[in-house]
Amino acid sequence: MEVKLGFGQTPKPQYVFVSREPDHCWYMLAEDERRIPIYEKALTGVITGIEVNKMVKTSFGLVEKNDLYILADKPYIVRSGSDSYFSKNLLLSLDTLTSEQLLNPLTISVRPGDSNVVFCNIYDPVTYRSVGVSWDGHKELDWLALGQKVSSKINKIHNFDQDKNQFQPETTDNTKMV
Repeated sequence: MEVKLGFGQTPKPQYVFVSREPDHCWYMLAEDERRIPIYEKALTGVITGIEVNKMVKTSFGLVEKNDLYILADKPYIVRSGSDSYFSKNLLLSLDTLTSEQLLNPLTISVRPGDSNVVFCNIYDPVTYRSVGVSWDGHKELDWLALGQKVSSKINKIHNFDQDKNQFQPETTDNTKMV
């Protein structure tokens, strides 16, 4: 990654939120907490960490969220509801990847479903192949255990626990780290 000299943005991760809207599936928040739609369907970068089932205070109260840390043109944190289809699809996909695959850039794409549902697919950006996952038996899955397994695998690869304090910014998105 090239370092730009001179004036610029504060070097902190950009939060990206997942939400089913009429013309987009994710957004960022401006300083005044106004939603800024992201119309692109995919984000490509290296996954550097994940936090699952994290309690976050929002304007709706305390809710469980998953935060996926991705290093792309800048650091991003993709935040989604722990019980959302996006998060479950993400965990199923990440579980199938090897440690070697997780060291390389991956493309995460969003796809709207019915009502407020957003699905996610992970692709290898070099081969354009999707990571195949099966939803068979998903109602019987222990999602908490799967989340812990995926979190342990990813965070071990990138020593995320040691660097966590450097990669967790203050938030301005109506949420507070708890």
